[in-house]
Order: sequence, then structure tokens, then C-alpha cells
Amino acid sequence: MQTTFFPCEDVFIDYIKNDKKMNMKSQHYHDAYEIYLQISGERYLFLDNICHTLRRGDVVILKPFDIHYTESREVTYYERYVMNFQKEKLSCILTDSELDLLFRDLGSCVIHFNEEETTIIYNLFRQAEMFRSRTGFLSEKLMYTAVFQLLMAVHDMAKNAREITGKNTPPEIVDALTYINENYASDITLDTLSNIVHISKYHFCRQFHNATGATFLEYLYNVRLTRVHRLLTDTELPLHEIAAKTGFSSTAHLTRIFKQVYNVSPREFRREHKERDGASMLLSH
Repeated sequence: MQTTFFPCEDVFIDYIKNDKKMNMKSQHYHDAYEIYLQISGERYLFLDNICHTLRRGDVVILKPFDIHYTESREVTYYERYVMNFQKEKLSCILTDSELDLLFRDLGSCVIHFNEEETTIIYNLFRQAEMFRSRTGFLSEKLMYTAVFQLLMAVHDMAKNAREITGKNTPPEIVDALTYINENYASDITLDTLSNIVHISKYHFCRQFHNATGATFLEYLYNVRLTRVHRLLTDTELPLHEIAAKTGFSSTAHLTRIFKQVYNVSPREFRREHKERDGASMLLSH
């Protein structure tokens, strides 16, 4: 399963009420925060490639660059809201210290709200969607005020909400995922992981795919590529240093895998990102 990057330069709000099975074509991630509300039906979410079953009242908070994927499986009906936004854009209504305080404890998680809380979150999504379509004087500040209200409601109610963990994920697979996420820059092989969790390679591969929806190698590359993406956009490091820091054996190896997933070379990706940022800066002035 490939991983796709979806940039988010403005507030994105999307509502879906679907009575057909719909699986994402690929795992994906954003350079923005995401808040997801399950309104009705069921949806299966892979976060850190551990499966969560989402039902009414479940809210997903995703930090930038978190890989995720959703699917229907045997359930044909679901209804949900989703919002993506850039933390920095809230600076039009909040100071830097206020932003840091708000986002300090806002980590990636899946939490369950009761019926009253779910209704509050749903109405705040609708309000934000309504303000999103407005134009004219102070419309941007009004929109980000609605985003802020939703954030504050989630932030405050999450303190007493029940956090949901992945169900039926074998502890051996959780250990393997933890090891990959902490040691992705090292030379990790199937033999390495099966020895660490003390099960045969055959059973490890089967359990890993059941729990994550990906093969061991697909998952490893997904983790490495998100780190590559960040280094390409946030640093000026040369490709050979990025390859060394993210577990690729060479610049050629990094380029080949990156191009397979993104259909563009790392150098082209970095150049396009700089050009896009440059254009944004000109527009803002």
C-alpha cells in the first residue's frame, strides 16, 4: 500500500454521508492538523497502522505527518465530518504563546465523547463549515474563530473522555511497530523483527498484515518517507545525509523509493515546495 501526501494551505472541511463501501486508495498524511468526527455508522481507521473501529461519538485527532487510512470493510454506511487546518494560520486571532499553550497537549489520539458532547462537536463543525463559505470583511478571522472554538471544545472535553486503543492487536505486533518507529534509521529486516518478538517469520507476516493492512516493508518505507518529507521541506540537508538519517542505503535507493510513491524525485519535490512557499510569501505581502 502506497502513501500519499495531501498538502493543506487553508482550512479544509468535508462532510460525507455514504451508503456504499468506500476504502481509501492509499494511506496518506497532511502537513496540517486533522479533526475527524464519526457521526453514525462504522469506519475502520489505521493510525500508526493499528486498527481502530470508529462509531458515533468517536473523534480522531491527527498531528501533521501522521500516516492514516480508513476503510469500510463489511459496513456499507457511515457519516462523518473532517477538518484540516494549519496551526500557524490561527496566529490571526491568537498570540504565539496562546498557540503553544493550546497545542501543547493536543497529540494524536482516538477519543469517545458522550451524546451531549458529540452534539456540541457536530454543531461546531457545521458552524465552521458555514463560516468557511463566507467572503468579505474579516471573513478569515471569523472562520479561524470557528476553528478555534471547535479546537477548544475538543481540548476541554477530551480531558474527561475515554481514549480508544486498537482492538485485537497482538502485543507482538505492537512491539514490532514500536521498534520500527523508534529505529527506522537502522537496518531493519524481517529476521530482525521476528527475532525481537519471538515468533516465526510466517506468523509474523500474517499477523502484521492483519493488524496494519500493510506488509512489513511497506510500513517501514512509509515511516521512513514521512521523515524524508519533513527533512526535505524543513531543512537544507543534502540528499545523502537525509538518506543516512532515514535508513536508506544510498541517495539512489532513497530516490527510487521516493519516486515510486510520489511520482517525483526528492530534488524536484524540494524545488516545487520552495517555489510554492515563495509564491505564498509574495501573495502575503
